[in-house]
Amino acid sequence: MKPVYLLFIVLVTACSSVKYKSSTTKKLPELGTIGVFTNFLLKKEQQTKTVVSLSDPIRLHFEEIQISKRQLIPKKDSLQAPKKDSTLISFEILDKVALVGELNQDKKLVNYLLKTTHYKIVTKVTMQFPEELLTDIQKADEIYLSQNKQKTLSLELRKNNKPFQVIEFTDGNIISFKALEFCWGQNKRRDIEIFNLVPNGSSCGEETYTSVKKVKKKNEFKF
Repeated sequence: MKPVYLLFIVLVTACSSVKYKSSTTKKLPELGTIGVFTNFLLKKEQQTKTVVSLSDPIRLHFEEIQISKRQLIPKKDSLQAPKKDSTLISFEILDKVALVGELNQDKKLVNYLLKTTHYKIVTKVTMQFPEELLTDIQKADEIYLSQNKQKTLSLELRKNNKPFQVIEFTDGNIISFKALEFCWGQNKRRDIEIFNLVPNGSSCGEETYTSVKKVKKKNEFKF
């Protein structure tokens, strides 16, 4: 084999290894995170701005996902291929009515979100946990998204309606997430507030829009 050709193979192999290594360290947003999240063919953007502030815990839907080592895992931004069959857990905000209510209570946040239509909120994450934490999660009857004294969001595990364990998102590994858009409308006092949360590109329904400008424009016509 010629020396030049051998050098080329070494360089290509080295570059590929560096690229893979950097892609596995990317941190994905936690449940309740608000920010700019886009995922297009030529553009992928994640800008975390803040997290929702909760006065009361919000119930989550959670389920196990069995992953075989023979399966390909999409979005390997923060997860290497498993060496053996493993279990992932997905957490999704079940009570979105309560979440919308919490969002509207925070007037500073609402005023901040009114500045652009690009913001979304993460309402679902899929995670991988160490074996001991996975066992605790499997024991839970219910799981809630709760806020601690440090204003960070955590997973509160409950059994027989009593909390028995709190797990931080940093205790596991987030491998994928889903973010929803805000639907805006006017309440009876004509104040603009959040009415619903919908997937990207979905219709909000009657009298509500993902565009704040449309809500303001409709209000101008009423006057």
